[in-house]
Amino acid sequence: MGEKDEMEPEELKKYADFMKENGLTYLEVRKGDFYLILQAGNGNFTPGPARRMQDSCIDYKREAGLPEDQNFISVKSPLIGTFYRAPSPHSPPFVEVGSVVKKGATLCIVEAMKVMNEIKADCSGKVKKILVENGSPVEYGQTLFLLEPADEQQETT
Repeated sequence: MGEKDEMEPEELKKYADFMKENGLTYLEVRKGDFYLILQAGNGNFTPGPARRMQDSCIDYKREAGLPEDQNFISVKSPLIGTFYRAPSPHSPPFVEVGSVVKKGATLCIVEAMKVMNEIKADCSGKVKKILVENGSPVEYGQTLFLLEPADEQQETT
């Protein structure tokens, strides 16, 4: 790619082909000041603007049949990796839908480069939706859980 400010069509095609060959729907590439996002939509690969893909809590609420006006906290992945609901294949999941958790409780593990990273609750509350299947790859910033925050009165008891 060198020092040029724009990408040649052949370079863009290489990334699109890489996505197709590996069954990817989203690809983000950074090299120095160069920043590219490709996202698959309806089988067509289209370059995205130079910003991080945003997921919408409202969209998840609609899909889950949850009230859109209710305040839910999105727990997002802090890194790219593999999502695991339990500490080992034969252990029960850390949480289920309906589980009540305290701030700092482990919700899941995201494995990246053979390192197991515990993802903890940022607040006390109730797990309303788990948005990722066990063993699935996750992206940086992808919403993993929706939590209904506990009332301040409940947190103190």
